[in-house]
Amino acid sequence: MTQMNTTQKFQTCLEFIDNRLETTSEQTIQIAEMIIEDIKKLTVGYQMALQTGSMHSHSELVRETQMNWVNQLHDIILEQTNRDLNGQVIQALQKFATTLNEQQLKYADLELPSIVARENANEYEYLNQAEIDILMGQQNLFDDNMRH
Repeated sequence: MTQMNTTQKFQTCLEFIDNRLETTSEQTIQIAEMIIEDIKKLTVGYQMALQTGSMHSHSELVRETQMNWVNQLHDIILEQTNRDLNGQVIQALQKFATTLNEQQLKYADLELPSIVARENANEYEYLNQAEIDILMGQQNLFDDNMRH
């Protein structure tokens, strides 16, 4: 097997998560549809069991159907607990993104806008437009006659 480059590794991780999410959602929808169909059949079956006096066999069918639901839902619950696999993949991607950012940010600077800089004492704060207008509109603070 040939060694994957970083782009291929990244793409493989994203595809892994995408496939797991897609499979899980499809499985959940299929179980929901199955339960809905079963409920429809059991509802019709209940009326027939009342008419034919076969409530015992109908109640046995209800019990078997409910056990099937429990087993199907149990599978989904197990799938949910396996999501730590997704977590491991996501953590690897986050670590990669952080490392990439650390490398890139050495060569790039972000200038904080005045409204954000105002919240941080260590940052330079720009004047807002009203303050600029006041400064630009002021007359010379020194009287021309007072110059030496």
